[in-house]
Amino acid sequence: MAGSSLVATINLIGAKTSVARARQFTLDLLGDGHPAVDETVLAVSELVTNSIVHSDSGRQGTVALSIRGSDDSVRVEVTDAGSSCTAPYIRNDPDAESGRGLRIVSALAKEWGVTHRGTAVTTWCELPF
Repeated sequence: MAGSSLVATINLIGAKTSVARARQFTLDLLGDGHPAVDETVLAVSELVTNSIVHSDSGRQGTVALSIRGSDDSVRVEVTDAGSSCTAPYIRNDPDAESGRGLRIVSALAKEWGVTHRGTAVTTWCELPF
């Protein structure tokens, strides 16, 4: 995975069953021997789950997952339909039973962020190795 060209994109239905498909897609793409495979699979799982649970994509929409590699990092981008409620953020409640996804992504990534294009929202992260 040399260079910074797009490696792969998959469009997923906005259903919880798509999280397992996203994880398998990531594992198949990177392979067991990739130095960031575990971190990338975990980040993908968290970001796709958030998109399905918290965006309008989870209401019969779609989520796009893109994975791009370079010589020292993997970039994950998850684009959804956005939400009229709130933008993705790190929840500041360590005792909550849910809502730790972006905290996990933040701990794994060298950087992460959110971009908006119209109503679409892309949550991305760069995972070093």
